[in-house]
Amino acid sequence: MNSSEIRDEAARLLRAVRTERGELRDHMIEEARLWIALVEVTGAEDPDTPVPAGTVMRIHTRTGALTVVRKTKDSGVTVYPWTCLGCGESHEFGRADRNGARTEATLHARDCWVLPEPTEPKPNDSIPDQALATA
Repeated sequence: MNSSEIRDEAARLLRAVRTERGELRDHMIEEARLWIALVEVTGAEDPDTPVPAGTVMRIHTRTGALTVVRKTKDSGVTVYPWTCLGCGESHEFGRADRNGARTEATLHARDCWVLPEPTEPKPNDSIPDQALATA
């Protein structure tokens, strides 16, 4: 299941929850939250998106930019710094625990509205030179 299908499932549940009451409604909301959380940690769908060396997690921001968690060594101790590739905010000193770094990066990604940087067009996506000359 790709992230688009996961988002669709969460949206379906949130639309359906408007007509429900009680325990079923609470269950549907919780299930939608789980789907949304899953899409936030599934990583980038485009494997061509460049990420820093040592990246162990990719978390999408609200607009599709990536927040990455890396695994590095600092004075012989493993740390997990994170960086948003959209806005540039980071926690470069890192955390000693991977889950703590993931939590911090996810909290940032949920609130970050910066668009991803444009990528270079692929050769088959470019406009032919003769089309530009006639425009």
